[in-house]
Amino acid sequence: MSMEIKKREVIFSIIIIAVMLIIGFSISEHMKKKQLEEYQTYDTAVKIDNDEELFRYGMKTHIGNAFVSGNLKTVDPVSFSEVDGKYSFIKKEKQEYTKHTRPVTETYKDSKGKTKTRTKTEEYWTWDTIKTEKRTATKISFLNVEFAYDKIPFPSSRQIKIKETGYHKRNVYYATGTDFKGTIYTSLKDNTINETKFYKDQTISQTVENLESGHEILIFWIFWSILIIGAVIGFYYAENRWLD
Repeated sequence: MSMEIKKREVIFSIIIIAVMLIIGFSISEHMKKKQLEEYQTYDTAVKIDNDEELFRYGMKTHIGNAFVSGNLKTVDPVSFSEVDGKYSFIKKEKQEYTKHTRPVTETYKDSKGKTKTRTKTEEYWTWDTIKTEKRTATKISFLNVEFAYDKIPFPSSRQIKIKETGYHKRNVYYATGTDFKGTIYTSLKDNTINETKFYKDQTISQTVENLESGHEILIFWIFWSILIIGAVIGFYYAENRWLD
């Protein structure tokens, strides 16, 4: 099917592109302004490189925003009896291999060569979770200072074991380790840490560099360019009789 593009459609599509570019630049400038404010916050934050004494002093004296490097450890690790090792978090999913059915539409040619569709029932099997059990440590330490477990977000859990428990039954275990090196970005006040983020296996300089990479604006312009192209193509494929 050929598509005839009229002169008026070309002119109007240029207007669409111009308007969307203006909107895009406006959004981009707002993002840049917000980024610069964040970068200034990062640059002026206190940098504490594996210094327990200064870390404690910063919390006691309300020092504010800070990057702190050190070891994140679990004080009271947890586990299940059937699993080796200790973890800061562990989850057990009891699963069953279950048969399901679903309708599937397929095309075929009849005896006269005509294309037709028909629906049939298809069987498929999946491992379905029927019960979940979780255990979590209650205390952690960073630079030898103890906090509640939820004060610093640990890295995501990973699958550590699958144990068959019967016919079409199994337990799947996911867990997070107990000891990590890295950097936290936090607010030191009220003799504790606040609104903390943890950057695993990163030094302070690496953390700041990653936070100030500016990838958000590049990603926005890739998305916005695709949106502009889609809008123009969609406009050309519309009938647009109102332009006649």
